[in-house]
Amino acid sequence: GTQNDVLVLASSGTGAMEGSVSNLTSPGDTVLVLTAGKFGERWRDLAKAFGCVVDVLSAPYGETISLDEVRQKLTPDVRCVYLQATESSTGARHDVKGIAKLIRARGDDTLLVVDAITGLGTTHFDVDGWGIDVIIGGSQKALMIPPGLAYCAVSERAWKRMETAKSPRYYFDFRKERKATAKGE
Repeated sequence: GTQNDVLVLASSGTGAMEGSVSNLTSPGDTVLVLTAGKFGERWRDLAKAFGCVVDVLSAPYGETISLDEVRQKLTPDVRCVYLQATESSTGARHDVKGIAKLIRARGDDTLLVVDAITGLGTTHFDVDGWGIDVIIGGSQKALMIPPGLAYCAVSERAWKRMETAKSPRYYFDFRKERKATAKGE
């Protein structure tokens, strides 16, 4: 579902999650984290670790977040929205398409980052059609191969944001990975 560049990282899916925070935010940026389980809480913790102002919209474990709740939280200062496609700790599946539609309808530069580590291979995603800026997968879930590889498709909007993001990054510097990938490394 994408024509975007795809990065393959030697890490668990959490490495790509961390890179999606460090490459797209600056300390003090407001981000919206949607959580209804353990892995959604990981987004919250990663964003806090990089100095973001984290607005959390949560649902009880096993439930999903309504689009009306998301709409109310989408303020002009939200730089990124982070969520799970499928919360594997509970089995809840969030309405990624609906959330993407809300964000894209705003017409601003809010980025949508989706952890689909469990969802890729089990759920339909139209990454480009829906306007997902970063979608993350991991080898050990639906692909059922050994752990240790994370991969993510990155939109041009996200690449542009990386030019101004000020969070520190080294190992998970997506710009360096993109250059290495272009050279076949």
